Amino acid sequence: MVYTVLARKYRPQKLSDLVGQETLVKVLTNSFKLNRIAHAFILTGSRGVGKTSTARIIAKGLNCEDPAKKNTPTIDPCGICSSCTSIAESRHIDVLEMDAASRTGVSDVREIIENIDYKTVTARFKVYIIDEVHMLSNSAFNALLKTLEEPPEHVKFIFATTEVTKIPTTVISRCQRFDLTRIEASKISGQLESICNKEEISFSRNALSFISNIAEGSLRDALSILDQAIVHGEGSIELESITSMLGLVDQNGSLKLFKHIIDQEQEKILEELDLQYKNGFDSIAILNGLMETISKLMIFKIRKEDSVEKSFSGELVQSLSKVSKRISTDILSRCWQMVLKNHGELKSAPDMFSALQMGMLRLSFFCGLPGPLDLIKQISEGKMIGEKVDIEPRHNLDLMQKPTEISEVMPGNIGNSSESLATDPERSAKLTEDFQFRGKEKKKIEINDFDDILSLIEEERNLPLLVEIENNFKLISFTAGEIEFDLTQDARSDLVLDISKLIAKNSDLQWKFVRVPDNSALTIVAKRKETRNKQQRKIDSNLVVKEIKRIFPGARIGKSTFH
Repeated sequence: MVYTVLARKYRPQKLSDLVGQETLVKVLTNSFKLNRIAHAFILTGSRGVGKTSTARIIAKGLNCEDPAKKNTPTIDPCGICSSCTSIAESRHIDVLEMDAASRTGVSDVREIIENIDYKTVTARFKVYIIDEVHMLSNSAFNALLKTLEEPPEHVKFIFATTEVTKIPTTVISRCQRFDLTRIEASKISGQLESICNKEEISFSRNALSFISNIAEGSLRDALSILDQAIVHGEGSIELESITSMLGLVDQNGSLKLFKHIIDQEQEKILEELDLQYKNGFDSIAILNGLMETISKLMIFKIRKEDSVEKSFSGELVQSLSKVSKRISTDILSRCWQMVLKNHGELKSAPDMFSALQMGMLRLSFFCGLPGPLDLIKQISEGKMIGEKVDIEPRHNLDLMQKPTEISEVMPGNIGNSSESLATDPERSAKLTEDFQFRGKEKKKIEINDFDDILSLIEEERNLPLLVEIENNFKLISFTAGEIEFDLTQDARSDLVLDISKLIAKNSDLQWKFVRVPDNSALTIVAKRKETRNKQQRKIDSNLVVKEIKRIFPGARIGKSTFH
């Protein structure tokens, strides 16, 4: 007997069997109950979420021959009649499946159009299922438009695609569209557990949770990995077996490595790296696992735990929760930057594993340094700069302290910064004067016209902003404190915000920006071009110039100036 892979053996046969697509199931169920079934459907979503399975379920529901259904379309096909079984096996004469990836031309679509008027042979409806429909050519889509808009009563179209943006809007508007979402890891894990129980396969919940997380919302991917894991584990599914099979670092191993890093345990860091390397994980895989851990920790710091649990396994949630409470978001973000930098260094290093070790040691040394807020508080309390600082997150730091309450930190004096300024009045006065000198604001300027703003940007040497304004900013009117303007379609959304910040920093006057849509308004570049054209026309109309051109045919004026 030929073996059937799990992804095909447990393919959904009814809408109730679909996992994680509640909205789709509800709409289709109601449309069948109310007999308001569309003539064309578009099913879009990522791989392995149930697009083709849904298309076949709709086809079976339309053509089920169960006498109990009173010869009408049903949302609950029997699955045993000749129509249901032949559709499930892709051999029904009236349900035609077409792979648009291999049949992309207009001739293939013309074949459908020529046969569409013929009545069905045995079924109630003739159903055309076109998979990967976005691969059709433009001419094929255009040929299909009229038929798709007004098909015969006995014809239904079902399109499946992973890239709906490549389908013309004229086609989408003629269909009922369903967006199939990625399936949550917890639901995939539950489905895998149910299948393992039916197949009488021993498993650990950690292993199934790990498969669910790496499947990235695709149940088919998860079932394919499960099939491979059963063979690899000789009928048993364990976490260690799966990680070694896929060449991926166990999340617990990455968490353990990150704990050693933030605890500055350099020897244990090297031991953990050696262990993972000996277990067959290359340097890139180890670093990718660490990056995934850091990103999940950051998610845990920002999102509520209830929402995180839906996509992560229970044990992983608990582990992440414990570690996330020990480290602040600013340290996590800088850890991510350093790991990402180390990722790029590996590709150019002569020995990737040595580069990985150095990167992890450098990261551990960095974790012992205080963050900006910690540093300010540490200095204000008169502590030594070199003291080890706890990296737990701090809140409610008083950053509005007077200069005399902050220890002096200047090149050459770091070693003497342990004394508080409160005990040395002379140093305190000197530093206060220095802070006042440094804190003097830049002299405000008077802005009389828009050219003053452009000159100010040139002085700031902000050339990107200057180019952006000249090409995309349309000045309509300028008065003291108010600028009316319009923008081109290519303008950045925060362009006006950048201009207002620059003006606010250099002017005492409160400025108001008012956008007035005006298609006739010109940008600065366009105004300059128009001015040059006017000057050129004035030059060409000059009598002397006309006489010179008459005497010297083909003569061209290279440069001209007005006095």
